Amino acid sequence: MFHISKKVIIGGVAGALLFTGGMLAGSNSAIAKKGTQSIKANFANIKLMINGKEIQTKAEPFTYNGNVYVPAATIANMFGIGQKWDNSVPAVRFEGPDRVTSDPIFGGMQGQQTYPFPLDYVYALRPGFEKVVNIVNNKELVIPKMESTGKLSEISRMVHGNMFYMLETNSQGSFINGYEIDKVNTGITKLFSRQIEPVKGKLTFNESTREFTEKIHEYVDGKLKLVGVKVYLINWDNMITKTDELLMK
Repeated sequence: MFHISKKVIIGGVAGALLFTGGMLAGSNSAIAKKGTQSIKANFANIKLMINGKEIQTKAEPFTYNGNVYVPAATIANMFGIGQKWDNSVPAVRFEGPDRVTSDPIFGGMQGQQTYPFPLDYVYALRPGFEKVVNIVNNKELVIPKMESTGKLSEISRMVHGNMFYMLETNSQGSFINGYEIDKVNTGITKLFSRQIEPVKGKLTFNESTREFTEKIHEYVDGKLKLVGVKVYLINWDNMITKTDELLMK
């Protein structure tokens, strides 16, 4: 492997680096030292991989003293957790799944006015479901649609490969849209749109069975009752087929 040595200044930027030994480890003496220190680091085209997929980052990892250093924000985004620099300690603070129920600033609690539908521990849908917001830095991403006047509704949280699904209802009918969030470069892409039968109820997604289920409720004798169920299967080529339908009228 070809190594290029560069000088890196460790000091004020220490909080932006995360020490990794094998996987993830705590700080060692190089990070714990205060002040500014010039070190000789090796840049060897180190790749960041998650679930077999390479993550692109402008902040290149490097080695020093047999250890690998990676930007903390890059690691946090890769695993969908919150991260921020606390200059008062100083410290790098990571916010994990336990914050979902205790702190809506990081987790996004379902039902909150600001973040009504969390996608994971960092991203949530804004009210109206036209935008995705990064809860940590408040950066917004506009969700692409087939038609500018199309109405979007939530279907799923973040599933495999940073994907999530939404229902778009427009002049052409009802469509299940698949989206992917690039957490490193901070972008959102619409991967596909698949038309299904007109949706009258509520769509949900089961990742383990790869099934979308529509439950249709209507008022019968003054009471809201389940009157129909439709099930759609999505294969690994993102083709969607209706597999079951039950009408209880």
